[in-house]
Amino acid sequence: MFQIDRTIRKYGNFASLKFAATAAMLAAACSNAHAQPTLRLTGLIDSYVGRNQLSGMSSAVASVGAGGMSTSWFGVTGTEDLGDGLQAEFALTSFFKPDTGAQGRFPTDTFFSRDANIGLKGRYGAVHIGAYTSPNFFPTVRFNPFGNSTVVSPLLLHSYVQTNGDRATWRNSIAGDTGWSNQVSYTTPEIDGFTLDLHYQFGEVAGHSGKRNVGARGSYTRGRLAMAAYVQRVAINNPLDAGLPRSALNAPGSPSRQLAWFVGAIGDAGFAKLFGTFQRASSDADVRDRTFQLGANVPAGGGAFLVSWANTRRSGPLDVPALARNTVSAGYDHYLSKRTDLYAVVMADRITGQERAHTAVAGIRHRF
Repeated sequence: MFQIDRTIRKYGNFASLKFAATAAMLAAACSNAHAQPTLRLTGLIDSYVGRNQLSGMSSAVASVGAGGMSTSWFGVTGTEDLGDGLQAEFALTSFFKPDTGAQGRFPTDTFFSRDANIGLKGRYGAVHIGAYTSPNFFPTVRFNPFGNSTVVSPLLLHSYVQTNGDRATWRNSIAGDTGWSNQVSYTTPEIDGFTLDLHYQFGEVAGHSGKRNVGARGSYTRGRLAMAAYVQRVAINNPLDAGLPRSALNAPGSPSRQLAWFVGAIGDAGFAKLFGTFQRASSDADVRDRTFQLGANVPAGGGAFLVSWANTRRSGPLDVPALARNTVSAGYDHYLSKRTDLYAVVMADRITGQERAHTAVAGIRHRF
């Protein structure tokens, strides 16, 4: 009893205790991995110190932050060889904030919102069931120089991050989140550099068969060129469905579904990798977003210089003025090893009718 009380005092509340207990169980499972060599504890931790301000915020916030270049996560994955080229695989991974130790990306995030799936993979492709990535995630992350940063990647800020400034609010362009719950996905084998993914998320609402998410993404890589595209029709928000976000235009009514598509390319010119993307999203509330993104990754020294610019133009009903957002980021990412890097990034952000805002961060990222 004394030990339990002492543990509760240390972690403060039940949610924190659950987080610590889960981490301990995952670590214990992997410590016995000599019997199952494909079971592994894996993850990433990323923290930074910086000054953050997005357009529409009256003042900047200086802080220790989480996820300057990547959202931190941890979990356990595993595979089993079933013979004849077939294997079973699973993933249970969770987001967390290393600056505070809080679980999830935001207060209402589910515990295993990053991954909670099981599947089979073989010569005819792979099938996964459960919480898995959505069609939009890999193309968006891969085809911009700042990867999956929701702090300094212009493309991700426009696509996924809602802001509530003092004088302006930005609603994310892409609905449905980067992962879908209750889904079945199929990935084809790679054929001459081409791969296709098909996604279907069940609405699980009796009498509402039309409330579902469907999508597909394709990717192609050949030599110095890589291309990708996705299309998705979303009627369910994730990880828990609370309806699709309203438009920043405050258009009449709330959207109940959104259609989005994306094309992107990377060209390796030797001295630099060049990035270009275009995406379009439209909802049944008559709100349309068009986003361009250009970027570059220039190797230098023990790392690379990164630069990216994104422009989104949002339009809606005739009685609502159009909205535009421009964001540009530049920085340097220095590799200490294959798993650890240091980074420093500055960013400028401006929304129509608001003053330009600036962000500057410096941090460290480690993969395990």
